[in-house]
Amino acid sequence: KSVDEGPKLEDIPLEQRIQKKIIQGSKSKLDSWLMEALEQGMSAIQIINDLLIPAMKIVGELFGDGRMQLPFVLQSAETMKYAVDILQPYMEKVDTREQTSIVIATVRGDVHDIGKNLVEIILSNNGYRVYNLGIKCEIDTIIQKAREVNADAIGMSGLLVKSTVVMKDNLEELERRGLNIPVLLGGAALTPSYVWDICGPLYRAPTVYCSDAFEGLNAMRMIKEGTLEPFLQDQAEKRSLREQAKRARPPVEQPPIEIRRNITVPKAPFLGTKVVEQVDLDLIYPYLTEEVLFRGRWGYRRGKLSKEEYIDLIENTVRPEFEALKLRCKTEKLLAPSVVYGYWECNSLGDQVIVYKPGTRDELTRFSFPRQAQSPYQCIADFFYPIDSGITDIIGLELATVGHVAQQENDRLYGGNQYKDYLLFHGLSVETAEALTEYWHLIMRQELNITEEDGQGIQDFVVQKYRGSRYSFGYPACPDLAGNRVIWNMLDAQRIGVTMSEEDQMFPEQTVSAFVVHHPQAKYFNA
Repeated sequence: KSVDEGPKLEDIPLEQRIQKKIIQGSKSKLDSWLMEALEQGMSAIQIINDLLIPAMKIVGELFGDGRMQLPFVLQSAETMKYAVDILQPYMEKVDTREQTSIVIATVRGDVHDIGKNLVEIILSNNGYRVYNLGIKCEIDTIIQKAREVNADAIGMSGLLVKSTVVMKDNLEELERRGLNIPVLLGGAALTPSYVWDICGPLYRAPTVYCSDAFEGLNAMRMIKEGTLEPFLQDQAEKRSLREQAKRARPPVEQPPIEIRRNITVPKAPFLGTKVVEQVDLDLIYPYLTEEVLFRGRWGYRRGKLSKEEYIDLIENTVRPEFEALKLRCKTEKLLAPSVVYGYWECNSLGDQVIVYKPGTRDELTRFSFPRQAQSPYQCIADFFYPIDSGITDIIGLELATVGHVAQQENDRLYGGNQYKDYLLFHGLSVETAEALTEYWHLIMRQELNITEEDGQGIQDFVVQKYRGSRYSFGYPACPDLAGNRVIWNMLDAQRIGVTMSEEDQMFPEQTVSAFVVHHPQAKYFNA
């Protein structure tokens, strides 16, 4: 609303009209107004530097102030790109070395690129030169490109816990090679303390934690203006005060959890695996967690909106987008849900779970799980009957994907500069894979006949209102991604088109693997 108030666009000066179009993310009449600005004597580079980039700065300020949601920011960036493309033929050749530049990449072993791509969109549309090296990028490639283009910064991204370790190793290599370029780190598994306290001291140049693309934009502005060092010093002083306050609080001890051993092991409907293809999307969509999708994946957050304004945004803008996109995915067959799943007999041995070959007591494989170093000292293996109990337990495995067409559509939208549609489709495709996994977890509970504790609807499932738990490797209770390879091999997941990288990453990205534990006390925890 703040950018729509005031006189009609036709009644204000041309420069302001152009800027408002960028802010509003509207392409209507923009091409003719840009031509008019050129005819009035403004050069193409003047229009970009004096009108378009300042307009994008306003967009960033609106976002930072909670008055603009991420999809609308991307719509503005899309319009900015549209305007620059119109002006491109009228621009004199500019030495790109004059632009402040950054080399960005998703680190080795990680296939997730939505966060990194958002960084490229925001930075490039704010006047920075961005060299995007893609996913699974080795540090040698990053260093070579940074030296080649004389980059002002390096940005490393990654979604996985394992990626945070790779970033740490990369910083050590940058130090060993003698580089002195600021490094920006971002990703879902990163924490500020890990970046500042663990990674920062490894490298001579500034290392900056960026929780989102706009913190990356702020860091690049400080690099350009030469104000990064004072900012980092101020942050260090604030962190020191917080750590002192934290140490003053005594830790809270929890008693160890006593695992009940009077639980009847459910009977599996079969041992081994089954493939289920072309699962009906109408069965899966009810298991989408709308709050995670709308707020987390799509970035529609309340910010400075009143409760009533936010409800109006969700009901009259977001939900219609949601319904239209779901329908498009069905009619154009952009999502192809498939599952491979199965059951195996097993027992625990210490912190391990031994899985037997179907119909025998011969070991097929085993899973190793971490134990909490502090009370209550939980470990997933505790929720299975020990091997010396004389009782054989059961474990379920599942692997769900929405197929390769979804990844192809992601690439098409991003490559076509359809930034808002890219964000929305990527978010829906990833969350549909999660919803498929949740739906199939219900099917498995039904087959095991353990639905007596089930709640009603997706909101109850979010808080684990059902018996047992569905765990996935890479998450806090079992962070080692190597377990994915074990599941992938046991389920022979290539049958539904899922491949595995050398770094234990499944492809396509919109794929989820999990194992099902039936014990009622098995719930999420952080190991």
